[in-house]
Amino acid sequence: MQTTPNRGYSFPEYTDPANFPTQIQDFATDVDTDLDTNLRDPALRALNAPSVRAFRGTGTQNIPAGANTTLQYDLLPTYDNDNMYDGTVSLTNITVQTAGVYLITGSVNLAQTGVAGGAAALIVMSSGGVVQNPVGDSRELDNDKPTSISCTTLHNVAVVPETITMFVRHNHANPLTASIAQISVTRI
Repeated sequence: MQTTPNRGYSFPEYTDPANFPTQIQDFATDVDTDLDTNLRDPALRALNAPSVRAFRGTGTQNIPAGANTTLQYDLLPTYDNDNMYDGTVSLTNITVQTAGVYLITGSVNLAQTGVAGGAAALIVMSSGGVVQNPVGDSRELDNDKPTSISCTTLHNVAVVPETITMFVRHNHANPLTASIAQISVTRI
């Protein structure tokens, strides 16, 4: 029998004796092995990749004007399969335990103030320095509805443990309050 060049599936040659049950069973085994190796196993690795999501869904946090304010989250993470968040130690820090490239996403809602104007930025920082291109910004803060800011970036964690935090800064004339805030850090 020959095999296909890309996937290695076996198939009979014209000169092979016809034995359909054996040949179709051989083909089915090749497909099954290929799916296990190239689809199921990577999917399981992705499902088990180190990941955490910390979220603040209740209460608010005061954000003074002109200052970097590190966002705080609830005591318990939404999920955490690599012990990256411990709200009893810090409500602000994600501590990456496994080296690799991570997808980091974050967002915050800033409450309306009744006065439009000013802008805000959401910035991801790490104990290894500034995370590249992690900034989400607003052009103008809304006066009659919350302003949502989000950011997404990839970050290489070469040395562990590495601490990831997210802060918000604004230049509105008045202090603001942050309601919902979340950060997710997932190894890819």
